[in-house]
Amino acid sequence: MGYCYKHGSDNVHIDITKENKKIIIFIRAQISFISKEDLELLEKLLTAPRCHEMEEYYWNLTGDNDTSTELTLVGMMIDESHINYVDGEYLEILLTRIP
Repeated sequence: MGYCYKHGSDNVHIDITKENKKIIIFIRAQISFISKEDLELLEKLLTAPRCHEMEEYYWNLTGDNDTSTELTLVGMMIDESHINYVDGEYLEILLTRIP
Protein backbone atom coordinates (compact mmCIF):
# COMPACT_ATOMS: atom_id res chain seq x y z
CA MET A 1 0.00 0.00 0.00
CA GLY A 2 2.82 2.36 0.85
CA TYR A 3 4.35 1.83 -2.58
CA CYS A 4 1.04 2.72 -4.24
CA TYR A 5 0.60 5.88 -2.19
CA LYS A 6 4.19 6.89 -2.92
CA HIS A 7 3.34 6.73 -6.64
CA GLY A 8 0.29 8.98 -6.33
CA SER A 9 -2.56 6.56 -5.79
CA ASP A 10 -5.66 7.83 -3.99
CA ASN A 11 -7.58 4.60 -4.48
CA VAL A 12 -6.16 1.24 -3.32
CA HIS A 13 -8.15 -1.98 -3.07
CA ILE A 14 -6.73 -5.06 -1.32
CA ASP A 15 -8.15 -8.60 -1.27
CA ILE A 16 -6.64 -11.31 0.89
CA THR A 17 -7.84 -14.87 0.40
CA LYS A 18 -6.79 -18.30 1.55
CA GLU A 19 -7.02 -20.95 -1.14
CA ASN A 20 -5.76 -24.53 -0.72
CA LYS A 21 -3.23 -23.52 1.96
CA LYS A 22 -2.01 -20.61 -0.20
CA ILE A 23 -2.45 -17.05 0.93
CA ILE A 24 -3.16 -14.75 -2.00
CA ILE A 25 -2.92 -10.98 -1.73
CA PHE A 26 -4.28 -8.93 -4.61
CA ILE A 27 -3.68 -5.20 -4.68
CA ARG A 28 -5.24 -2.91 -7.28
CA ALA A 29 -4.35 0.76 -7.19
CA GLN A 30 -5.42 3.57 -9.46
CA ILE A 31 -2.18 5.22 -10.58
CA SER A 32 -2.31 7.56 -13.57
CA PHE A 33 1.36 7.12 -14.47
CA ILE A 34 4.13 4.78 -13.47
CA SER A 35 7.32 4.52 -15.46
CA LYS A 36 8.60 1.34 -17.06
CA GLU A 37 11.72 1.65 -14.88
CA ASP A 38 9.60 1.79 -11.70
CA LEU A 39 7.64 -1.29 -12.80
CA GLU A 40 10.86 -3.18 -13.55
CA LEU A 41 12.32 -2.23 -10.16
CA LEU A 42 9.10 -3.28 -8.42
CA GLU A 43 9.25 -6.65 -10.13
CA LYS A 44 12.93 -7.09 -9.27
CA LEU A 45 12.37 -6.26 -5.60
CA LEU A 46 9.36 -8.53 -5.23
CA THR A 47 11.12 -11.47 -6.82
CA ALA A 48 13.81 -11.64 -4.16
CA PRO A 49 14.24 -15.31 -3.22
CA ARG A 50 12.09 -16.41 -0.29
CA CYS A 51 14.13 -16.65 2.87
CA HIS A 52 12.23 -18.59 5.57
CA GLU A 53 14.79 -18.00 8.32
CA MET A 54 14.50 -14.20 8.00
CA GLU A 55 10.70 -13.99 7.95
CA GLU A 56 10.01 -14.01 11.66
CA TYR A 57 12.76 -11.54 12.52
CA TYR A 58 12.22 -8.98 9.76
CA TRP A 59 8.42 -8.96 9.43
CA ASN A 60 8.14 -5.97 11.79
CA LEU A 61 10.48 -3.91 9.61
CA THR A 62 8.14 -3.84 6.61
CA GLY A 63 6.54 -0.61 7.83
CA ASP A 64 9.80 1.29 7.35
CA ASN A 65 9.96 4.33 5.05
CA ASP A 66 12.61 2.84 2.75
CA THR A 67 10.40 1.44 -0.01
CA SER A 68 13.19 -0.56 -1.68
CA THR A 69 14.13 -2.33 1.53
CA GLU A 70 10.48 -2.85 2.42
CA LEU A 71 9.67 -4.45 -0.94
CA THR A 72 12.75 -6.67 -0.81
CA LEU A 73 11.62 -7.93 2.60
CA VAL A 74 8.14 -8.59 1.23
CA GLY A 75 9.78 -10.45 -1.67
CA MET A 76 11.65 -12.62 0.85
CA MET A 77 8.37 -13.58 2.51
CA ILE A 78 6.37 -14.58 -0.56
CA ASP A 79 6.65 -17.37 -3.09
CA GLU A 80 5.33 -15.65 -6.23
CA SER A 81 4.50 -12.19 -7.50
CA HIS A 82 2.82 -10.93 -10.65
CA ILE A 83 2.64 -7.28 -11.65
CA ASN A 84 0.39 -5.77 -14.29
CA TYR A 85 -0.18 -2.14 -15.30
CA VAL A 86 -3.61 -2.06 -16.91
CA ASP A 87 -4.48 0.58 -19.52
CA GLY A 88 -2.06 3.09 -18.01
CA GLU A 89 -4.44 3.52 -15.10
CA TYR A 90 -4.38 0.58 -12.66
CA LEU A 91 -1.42 -1.14 -11.05
CA GLU A 92 -2.22 -4.72 -10.08
CA ILE A 93 0.03 -6.72 -7.79
CA LEU A 94 -0.68 -10.38 -7.04
CA LEU A 95 1.35 -11.95 -4.22
CA THR A 96 1.22 -15.63 -3.29
CA ARG A 97 2.56 -17.16 -0.12
CA ILE A 98 2.64 -20.88 0.59
CA PRO A 99 3.08 -21.60 4.31
